[in-house]
Amino acid sequence: MIRRLGIWPAAFALAGLALFTITIAWLGWGGIVHALEQVSAWGFTLYFVVQLVVIAGLAGAWRLLLRSGSGGRFWLLYWGRMVRDSAGEFLPFSHVGGFILGGRAIALGGVAFADAAASTLADVTIEFLAELIFIATGLGLLAFLAPHSDLLRPVGLGLAVAVLGAIGFLFVQKGGGRLFRGLAMRIAGRSAESASVRMERLQAALDQIYARPGRMLMAGALHLLCWFATGVASYVAFHALGQNISPIDALAIEALLHAILAAGFFIPGRIGVQEAAYTLLGAVFGIPPDVALSVSLLRRARDLIVAIPVLLIWQGIEARRLQPAPGDAP
Repeated sequence: MIRRLGIWPAAFALAGLALFTITIAWLGWGGIVHALEQVSAWGFTLYFVVQLVVIAGLAGAWRLLLRSGSGGRFWLLYWGRMVRDSAGEFLPFSHVGGFILGGRAIALGGVAFADAAASTLADVTIEFLAELIFIATGLGLLAFLAPHSDLLRPVGLGLAVAVLGAIGFLFVQKGGGRLFRGLAMRIAGRSAESASVRMERLQAALDQIYARPGRMLMAGALHLLCWFATGVASYVAFHALGQNISPIDALAIEALLHAILAAGFFIPGRIGVQEAAYTLLGAVFGIPPDVALSVSLLRRARDLIVAIPVLLIWQGIEARRLQPAPGDAP
């Protein structure tokens, strides 16, 4: 059964790769290369720096959810967030795998496994709720800027379904359950603590997080600010490619992009989905398709520059943990 389930990520990845190839072939490399040649070193550096600032905000939101004595320093949460995003985007499994590795990263840095699992679950939930507000903002902008767009209805329906899903996810957390237990056990991995982790400890850690609504609201506000900051990054990327769009248009494109990406979450890295989405949204806002697709490639280049060293370092950390300690029996 497990082997059969393991086939699906590969199948979805191949489908996404096919969509990516078709999109590139349809537009042609010539216009895309010409658009990317417009990007200066300064423009790409600014785009990269904006993303690093966004990650800092995401790490700060995660830190707000941890107990003060849990050992989670800001830079540890920054590292954990980079591991989470890099694994979710570039390793051949779903974003859930990124959540697990991000939680493990802070757990191996000194945070108790129960706190790492609980804070990861709560942070993912709050980030998703903030994303829904961000998408709703984009939907409102689309209704104002392009009231006759064919995207209004499907995005609106998708948003309604996502809201129901968020409510269900919150309900599951209030009662613990197999989802929470499974996440925690995967974060603990083969550690000595994995055998002693109990549902009561996990649920207690989660209850402590939800018992501090002020900090949760602060984390939610910070997440929402980070979502809007991705619109700033999009604005920088389009201008780096020589496309003079307004901040409002860039914000709307970014919000609607995430609405489409959310529908393709089961495809590793959303390969192909992201490229097709940029092309579709570019047409709505009057952006040439080769420029719109170039933004997607620029985005992947930026994320890859972060992901390669992060995943290599993470692999080294895990490899060292698997090595027997001096004096252990072979």
